[in-house]
Amino acid sequence: MRVSSNTQYIAGTYSLGSQQGLLTRLQEQLSTLKRVNRPSDDPVASSQIINLMQSQSRNAQMIENAQTVVSKLSMSESLLHQGSEVIQAMKTLAVNAGNGPLKDTDKKALQNEFRERVRELVGIANSTDANGDYLFGGTQTQSLPFELKIGSTISIEYKGNYGQQDIQVSVSREMSVTEPGAVIFGGSSAAALPSPLPTPPEQPNPNLMSPGNELLQTIRRFDEILSGIGVYDDKKPAVPDPADNPLNEKKYPSYADSLAAVLDGFDAGLQQLLTVESRMGSRMTEAEALQSVGEDLKVQYATSIGNLEDLDIPAAISDFQITVQALTASQKTYQQVTQLSLFNYI
Repeated sequence: MRVSSNTQYIAGTYSLGSQQGLLTRLQEQLSTLKRVNRPSDDPVASSQIINLMQSQSRNAQMIENAQTVVSKLSMSESLLHQGSEVIQAMKTLAVNAGNGPLKDTDKKALQNEFRERVRELVGIANSTDANGDYLFGGTQTQSLPFELKIGSTISIEYKGNYGQQDIQVSVSREMSVTEPGAVIFGGSSAAALPSPLPTPPEQPNPNLMSPGNELLQTIRRFDEILSGIGVYDDKKPAVPDPADNPLNEKKYPSYADSLAAVLDGFDAGLQQLLTVESRMGSRMTEAEALQSVGEDLKVQYATSIGNLEDLDIPAAISDFQITVQALTASQKTYQQVTQLSLFNYI
């Protein structure tokens, strides 16, 4: 084998290039404090890091979703708590209405106070979140859920639907963040619908409905009592059985019986509201637990990624110093070799 000056030049150049490339990679690692900056640094570790980062991103989204669920449910739960206090105040007014004979002026004063409570309750039912979306309109978040009209009588109608807004809080779990207002407060102040209620077309889950919730109807009945309207209880016929009423006289339930029915209605309405509030509380607790699990996974993902890509700084510094020394030696050797020539010996 013949060794020429060109062969020595090529070998020296290759050695310098390799040392310089290694030095550049070590400088980059020390600059970023990462062992893997590109797939070519460690293909296997790079692939694992990509998979972990994708899982990390999904987990971060689930944590954010769980936070949203907690926030929305917390606000709704707080509003329902206020609503329960308003219903309790309405019931107290109904009790006061039964404390001995009342003058027309007393009834009028009670009615005025009662109607203010009705406005307060409907205001709660028409509450919005921070984005301006109505909380109790089902999936119709941009239109007013309840319409209130107060004249000689009270009319309250639910204008929303029976859908629920769901948010995914884990890979296998979606959670409802709303309850239809009709399920909480009732659908109408008009006479009770036949039981069981027909399933509304927008209703995804018939179990949500509570045919016994007659809160809005109870509100109308009590207002009519205070107004002096004769029909106090829609459940009792205005015309009794002919056997009990041979003269076929038109009779209405007594004042005391009507108030008793109203009190029962307020109790049933309050119970339904508390049931929904409890459901929301359970979901909020679950969302908080999932959020906590997500935070733990966040730490685990970060640790796993760090183990794969983080730089062993002392070892890298040592390698860097060795590489600098090796490069310096290679440069001196290359310089001496390139100065050798056979012509110097002729």
